[in-house]
Amino acid sequence: MTADPARPRVRLSAEDRRGQLIGIGLRLLVSRPIHELSIHEVAAEAGISRGLLFHYFPTKRDYYVAVVRAAGQRLLRHTRLPDEGGPEERVRAVVGGFTGFVRRRRANYVALVRAGAGGDELVVEVFEGIRATLAERILAALGEPSPDPLMRLAVRGWLAMAEEMAIEAGEEVAAEELVGFLVDGLGRLLAPLGTPLAPSR
Repeated sequence: MTADPARPRVRLSAEDRRGQLIGIGLRLLVSRPIHELSIHEVAAEAGISRGLLFHYFPTKRDYYVAVVRAAGQRLLRHTRLPDEGGPEERVRAVVGGFTGFVRRRRANYVALVRAGAGGDELVVEVFEGIRATLAERILAALGEPSPDPLMRLAVRGWLAMAEEMAIEAGEEVAAEELVGFLVDGLGRLLAPLGTPLAPSR
């Protein structure tokens, strides 16, 4: 597919053009794995040539990594750690932001997970960085900025469960019910390690 000659080319700044191209990639990522994105299709939708796209992203791999990184940053913006509140309140805020994002944008998130499982080392590195950041936010909410290896491993394992439940939860599971279940589960999981997040009664 080539750029449509009938479509007027819009002159954008380099930053805006990069943002436009990444936005197109994010939208297309919903319907296909990252490694199946067509550079020709992306360029045509932007109204530019394939060669010009490579002016903004030196290689196809650079473009794919930029799209995955943007998808991850979108998720992280919805899981900010509150500055105030007790451990349970702060954990609940992060969990609520995470599960809410996944449930609202299920197709996008599944596409992001699929991209992380695609095998490209750079893409995997970006995706693992996203998960690591989420784990660090949970640990910070718990007041455990320097956890021992077992606690860190437990939180990573719990996050994998939370991710799967958020993806699979249907409309019959209320948002607050899911968040409450996950927060209570984290408290019970970490109770033997002496964390301050006690299970709710």
